[in-house]
Amino acid sequence: MKKIDLENDKKIESGFKIPDNYFDSFEDRLMQRIENEETSSSKVISIWRRKSVWISGMAAALIVSIGTWMYFEQQKNETIEFAQDYLAYGNEITTEDIAKHLTEEDLSNLETEINNFDSKTETYINEYLN
Repeated sequence: MKKIDLENDKKIESGFKIPDNYFDSFEDRLMQRIENEETSSSKVISIWRRKSVWISGMAAALIVSIGTWMYFEQQKNETIEFAQDYLAYGNEITTEDIAKHLTEEDLSNLETEINNFDSKTETYINEYLN
């Protein structure tokens, strides 16, 4: 292994060179730049811009609330119209149509309820009319 001789070995030169008298005027140039940036970089925030964000937010909320109200109002009107149509045209449903959708168990339950109703009605009439 080769010994390193700091005195006689070739020195590596830096690729950067500083101009003459650079640091003599550095402080003055730095202070001048700072002053220029402070005076030119002051930003003015417009009040109108903040108001426009609030106004657009309120407009969006108003549109959503009106849309929601109209949706539920329409649903309510459709329900009322459905009930009116059912009452107007519901008598067209025949007992045969109803019987097609009932099972044997449903029919037997209805029969027992009708029999109970008849006996209760008979008891009521006998008690209060006599």
